[in-house]
Amino acid sequence: MLVEKSFFIDGVDDVELGIKRNSKLEYRLSYDDSKEIKALVFLIGGFGANNNINLFDFERKSVAKAHPVCVISPIYHCFCARVGVIEPYNPYLIPNAKDIELMQKILQLLKCNDKVDVGNYLGFLPWIDEHLQEYKNNKVLEENFMVRLNCDVVPKNGDYQNYGIMSALDIMCVVKDLALQIPEFAELPKIYAGGSYGGYLAMLCAKIAPFYVDGVLDNSGVVLPWLPHILGRETGVPEFVINGKHYALTCFVKKFWTKDENSPYYFSNANYYARTILNTKHLQTLAEKSKKTIFVHYHSNLDDGAPAAQKIELSEKLKELGFDDTLHLIKDENDIDGRTVKSLEHGLRMSDKALCRKELPKMLEKLQGRKSPVGEDNEISYVCEDKLFTFKDVRGGGVCA
Repeated sequence: MLVEKSFFIDGVDDVELGIKRNSKLEYRLSYDDSKEIKALVFLIGGFGANNNINLFDFERKSVAKAHPVCVISPIYHCFCARVGVIEPYNPYLIPNAKDIELMQKILQLLKCNDKVDVGNYLGFLPWIDEHLQEYKNNKVLEENFMVRLNCDVVPKNGDYQNYGIMSALDIMCVVKDLALQIPEFAELPKIYAGGSYGGYLAMLCAKIAPFYVDGVLDNSGVVLPWLPHILGRETGVPEFVINGKHYALTCFVKKFWTKDENSPYYFSNANYYARTILNTKHLQTLAEKSKKTIFVHYHSNLDDGAPAAQKIELSEKLKELGFDDTLHLIKDENDIDGRTVKSLEHGLRMSDKALCRKELPKMLEKLQGRKSPVGEDNEISYVCEDKLFTFKDVRGGGVCA
């Protein structure tokens, strides 16, 4: 029988930004109690995993039904970074003062004198579509004319985008709590799987907590974080766009990081390096601490969101350092099988379920008989320019010091 449980626990505070956590950390798990459970598999959703929580749950249950594993879905810090269809996992879309001012000017040009505010901002979008269509019908505007508008994406639980570290530490909190909730699973090997941002987080978990990462299944994860995902509006590059018929609503997830050196939220090179996976010195530090993690990557040679050359370099460095690392580089249409790999785009249109179907049995065979106990007092430190980032295993979870 499929066992399903969910938990709400304390997550970590943001040491880097000096912000106290208000939200609870949620995680869900599934396993078939008729099977001998051989490993814990953390399915890490990427950007957009909150779009439909029912689908998110379906993936977890499917993997649990198909394999002798307990599958865990961590709903980590700032998980709700895209528009969703199920509450409370659908974030607010909130304009700032400049967004409202721009909307007001557009309405005035369209001969509308209504006052725009935070509450009615989104309500004007259908009206704009309708009236711009009239202008185009009357040949006043070119057919391809689009209005560009902006807004912030604000998770309803008070989260914001720290990018990477808070999310990975949350996943470690789940590891520690699960050992208390189901102690008979505590020493099982621990595998982390995900696509895109989920793949990146799986690799980041291996960086900050190698003592709790036996395997990584990575589909198209970046190895050098993209600054617009960290700095948001400062870069002018939106994280995603909601397209109407005649407008484009560019969306920026709420953030505090800035390149203003006078701000307490200044994002320095050191903060960036702490988040990089492809960092030779950090990989050497990791290898000196532990080489137990088995890495498997899938990546398109034509990936325009996460350059394949960087993943190739990472794989080569890991192998040079003595890690068990396998890179499946999807080079062209001949590598598309239509079942696991379905395209050459970023993410390969590969679901977590398909990734596990292809690679989990081989990973379980390699990890057969391995014990991976959950303890305390483990730590690893990385030198990042003038800062030392130390990730400590403490009671109840992990911290960044």
